Amino acid sequence: MKLITVEEHYDTDANIAQFKQYSTVKNNNPRQDQLRPDLVDFDRKIAYMDAHGIDMQIISDAGNSPQVLPDQYAVAGAHAQNEALAEAISHHPDRFAGLATLPANLPEQAAEELDYAVTKLGLKGAIISGSVDGQFLDAPKFDPIFAAADRLGTTLYLHPGIISNQQKAVLYDSEAYSALTATMMAGAMWGWHMEAGIQLVRLITAGVLERYPHVKIATGHWGEFVPMFIERIDGFGPFVSKLPLKFSEYYRRQVYLSPSGMFTTPQMQLALAEVGADHIMWSEDYPYVQTGDTTRSFLEQAALTQPEREQIAHGTAEAVFDLEV
Repeated sequence: MKLITVEEHYDTDANIAQFKQYSTVKNNNPRQDQLRPDLVDFDRKIAYMDAHGIDMQIISDAGNSPQVLPDQYAVAGAHAQNEALAEAISHHPDRFAGLATLPANLPEQAAEELDYAVTKLGLKGAIISGSVDGQFLDAPKFDPIFAAADRLGTTLYLHPGIISNQQKAVLYDSEAYSALTATMMAGAMWGWHMEAGIQLVRLITAGVLERYPHVKIATGHWGEFVPMFIERIDGFGPFVSKLPLKFSEYYRRQVYLSPSGMFTTPQMQLALAEVGADHIMWSEDYPYVQTGDTTRSFLEQAALTQPEREQIAHGTAEAVFDLEV
């Protein structure tokens, strides 16, 4: 069984240094520095993939991303990161494909970078991590990014990002547990997934997918809570939306899910019931999550038909990211 995982990550030493020098956003992963070899060394990635039966990774920068650099550094930082990614992929084109980093707070420049990354560098879309300087992507200022993605017919991966200090203070800080506990609750444990789900609900409710029907939206962590509430959201649709389609229709038309290393049967069954195998891809979230052989064995042993298994293992990713079969 061919296996493609679609939410896997990289970095470069140049970007790490720039991020540490200029970023005002604190990376909240306590293991970020420890993971450097697995992020920057593509030979290590291939060795891991070979050891655990992974044929290809779709890789992106979602840790120390230039997206969150101050505006005066974000454009050049994203461009350099994308050039470095394309160069690394060129040495192993059968094992890797990539998603561009965008200076999202500068939407016109981000649209130009997306066009360049897809048409000149051969990248397969872009990743946007979390809200953008406290702004959600349904704001009209971000339309140039969606217009470019729509024109290109490409994919935007909506990855979680570090939530604002204000959100963290209100929702997660507590005298009842440690500051580290609050940081983890606000981040990978819970909070940034909630925010990523809110991001997607806002986009659809605001009519962004109605205006841009050729954009493909990818989401990890089994859809960042949204699949559990699709029918609930539809039920309130008549009160909140004048769009021609229901929330669920936009969702099932343009949104694609993957597990991001959360290999759990109930969530897979829910995703299958809500969107079907042709809207599900596979992902491990390497190197932040390293499940080893489970990445492959869970899918091989899951209660799926063989066509569903093949679709999830590689077929959906090939369609979403326009990969050569």
